[in-house]
Amino acid sequence: MADLRIELPGPVSGRLPVLDELKGVAILLVVLYHAGGVLVWNNYLHGDLGVDMFVILSGLGLALSSNYRGAGPFLARRLWRIMPTYWIALTLYAWAGTYFLQHHYSTANLLLHYLGIHGWFGDAYAVSISDPFWFITLILTLYVLFCPLRRLLDRPAQLLLAGSLISGAVALGCFFWNQPGVFGFLALRIPGFFLGLLLGQLLKTGRLVLPVGVALATALFVFVYVPYTRGIVFHPSIAGLAVMGFYAFALRPVIASGAQRVLKFLGDHSLEIFLLHQPLIREYNFYLQARWLKIGQPGPAGLILGMAIGLTVTLFASVELHRLLQKLPFPAKA
Repeated sequence: MADLRIELPGPVSGRLPVLDELKGVAILLVVLYHAGGVLVWNNYLHGDLGVDMFVILSGLGLALSSNYRGAGPFLARRLWRIMPTYWIALTLYAWAGTYFLQHHYSTANLLLHYLGIHGWFGDAYAVSISDPFWFITLILTLYVLFCPLRRLLDRPAQLLLAGSLISGAVALGCFFWNQPGVFGFLALRIPGFFLGLLLGQLLKTGRLVLPVGVALATALFVFVYVPYTRGIVFHPSIAGLAVMGFYAFALRPVIASGAQRVLKFLGDHSLEIFLLHQPLIREYNFYLQARWLKIGQPGPAGLILGMAIGLTVTLFASVELHRLLQKLPFPAKA
């Protein structure tokens, strides 16, 4: 049987600026999604696809990278890049939630959060301190999965099969465990990582060959038929990829270079913005308006003003935090 082949004029070499800009697009979509939630707007834009873009870009970047030196060094570099930022944000919001909002966090909850594995312990833990923190569990899981799966990068059919089995098992587990939060936040986004790995391998080598056989047929069966029969739809990754393609091939060629630089700036600071922004534009927006302005139910204008202030604080804190952590020795700059 003939193989399915996708071939480019040649492999991609060097860093791709568009990937940083796409991170900027992704964080803009996420912020708009959360802002719409504060204002109770209909989710027509579906800015939550920004998270799917982050997952795809993570897989793509890992496949393109050539500095893998073993699981230990790889995980050390990756953890050092995200965990200090996350721990600072976690400590801040755990303290603020306790002091200002009178929330109570159990020792087990805090421990699971500091380990970054809280997302796998059910909805009660996944978003209990700050909603975006579940993403840390997802990205740590994907980094761990990458270590044994990277050897399949040159065998894309087997990689796709592994991705389908992992995605299907996790999704079905959450589905039958009755954890809709974990199901939607984590399980349905895992396929995007494998899509990113395949795209990265295509760009790195200039071609992608999928042998038509048992592995590919089984992968498609698990990715399509099993979800269809169980009410699970693995479509967000495709939608996220469509947004990425629209920006890269339709918008980027026509927008000003200044806009590209803004998106790159947002992409460079996307982790910090992602972890910091939502409580500032939501919980503490309502809290400060009720506490200082004595407005129990602020209107749209007041909420928008509060969000603008919260986002300004987010940008300033993100830049300073990023600058501080970049000064840390070795793996912080990986």
